[in-house]
Amino acid sequence: MNKFKNILFAGLVCCGITATATSCRENEWGTVDLDIPEDSYIPVNANYTFANHCAMFTDADFTRVKTALANGSAAQKVKDEFQNLKNSKYTLLSYTATPQTKIVRGDATGTGFDKENYAYAMRDAAAAYQMALLWRLTDDDRYAAKAVEILNAWAVTCKEITSNDANQVLAAGAQGATFANAAGMVYDYSGWTTSKREEFKAWLVKVFASKNKNFLDTHTGSNVCAEHYWSNWDLVNMASYFSIGVLTENSEMVNYVVNYFYQGVGNGCIERLIRGTHSDPLGTGEIICQNQESGRDQGHSSMSVAVTANLSQMAWSLYQANPTVKELDFFSANDNAIMKMGEYVALFNLRSGNDNKNASGSWLVSASQMPFEKFEYCINCSCRDKNHGATQTQAADDSGRGSIRPGWEILLSHYKNVSGHKYIEQMANKIRPEGGSGEPEMRYGDNSGAFDQLGWCTLMLY
Repeated sequence: MNKFKNILFAGLVCCGITATATSCRENEWGTVDLDIPEDSYIPVNANYTFANHCAMFTDADFTRVKTALANGSAAQKVKDEFQNLKNSKYTLLSYTATPQTKIVRGDATGTGFDKENYAYAMRDAAAAYQMALLWRLTDDDRYAAKAVEILNAWAVTCKEITSNDANQVLAAGAQGATFANAAGMVYDYSGWTTSKREEFKAWLVKVFASKNKNFLDTHTGSNVCAEHYWSNWDLVNMASYFSIGVLTENSEMVNYVVNYFYQGVGNGCIERLIRGTHSDPLGTGEIICQNQESGRDQGHSSMSVAVTANLSQMAWSLYQANPTVKELDFFSANDNAIMKMGEYVALFNLRSGNDNKNASGSWLVSASQMPFEKFEYCINCSCRDKNHGATQTQAADDSGRGSIRPGWEILLSHYKNVSGHKYIEQMANKIRPEGGSGEPEMRYGDNSGAFDQLGWCTLMLY
C-alpha cells in the first residue's frame, strides 16, 4: 500500500496561506469548499493511501450496514432494499455469465459481429457487482464465488471493446466502473487466487482504462471539439478510470480524474457540467444549477446527475483515507454545485403523486416556468461540421421527463444537513428504496439506462 504524500498541495489545506485563488468555506463535514478559477488551479499530484479496493464504499460503510442488518437496527427501507437485492434477477446463484470475445456498442460494421452485444457485459457486470455486495453484507461465500466466476470468465474471453463509431466508449465507461467496483468488493475473497485477480486487473487496464483515457484525452480525434460529447460521456469514463485506479492502487490514474473534474476540457469538468445558475422559480430562495444536458432531454439530464453522484461518492470514499487532499471532496466543489444541479433536475422532473415510480400527478413546475440560460451546443465550434449542434432556450419537456434513476440517495446522504436540498430529498423519499437494475419491481427497465449507474444506495447510505 502506498503511503500518502501530497507535496504540491501542502499549502492548500488552509485558507489564506497560498497565492492560489481558492474560496474557503466550512461545509457540513468541516471540509474546505473549493471554488478554484480554472486559470489558477494547481494540479493535484498526490500519492494516495488505498485503504480499500472498492471505489464506491469504505470498509467502515460495509461494517456499519452489515452490523445494522444483523442486529435489526437498520431502518425498514434499508431492510426492504436488502431483500430486494437478494431477490434481484442478477443475484440468483444459478446466474450464468455470457462473456464475449468483443464488446460491441454502436455500429457493428467491421467488428465481426452482426449487431451490438454490449448488453451481455452490462448484465454480467451488474450481476458481479450485486453478488459482491451481498457477499460483503452476508459473508455467504456462494455470492463471492459467483462474482469471481463472472469476472474471471470475462477476463479470459474478452479482448476488446469496439464498434464503427464512438458509442463504444460508453460501454468502456459504464461497464468499466461496474466491473471495477465488483472486483474491489471481492478483492480479498480467499477463493479468488492471486494469479486470477491480477489477470482480471490487467484486463481492466488494457481493455477499459486505456479506452477511458484515450477518450478523455482526445474525444475521438481532431474532427470534433472537446465539448462535442454530452457530459454523460465524460462522466462514465471518469468513473471507470477512477475506480480502476483505486482497484489497481494507481495514484496517477486517480489524480488524472481529480484534475479533469476541476479543469478538464470536456463536459465532465464541473465548470462545463454546470451551464446556468438560477433562483428556484417556486420561491424557496434556493439556488439551482442548470445541467449541461437539461436542454437535451430529461433521461440524459438525470443520467448525468446519477453518474456524477456515483463519481463523487467514489472520490469521497477515497477522501476518508486521504483527508488532506481536499480536492477529493467533489460534493463541496464550487459552493456545493452538485447539490444545486441535483435540485434543478429533481425540481423539473418531480410529479406531485406519491407513487414510487414518479409516474402520477402533475409537474411541480411547467417548462415555461423553469429558468434556463440559453445553451449553444456545438454552434460555431471547431468540429468538422461546426453547425451540427442546436441552440437550446428551455429545459427539454420531452417524453423522458419524470423518469427515475437511482442516485438521489447518494446526494441526500451528503447534503441532508446543508440548506438547499428540498427537491433532492423529495425525489429520494419518493423512490426509496431506490434499488437498481434487476430489482423485483423493475422500475428502471432492462435496457442500458438501468445500468449506467450502480444503484442500491438506500441499502448503503440511508
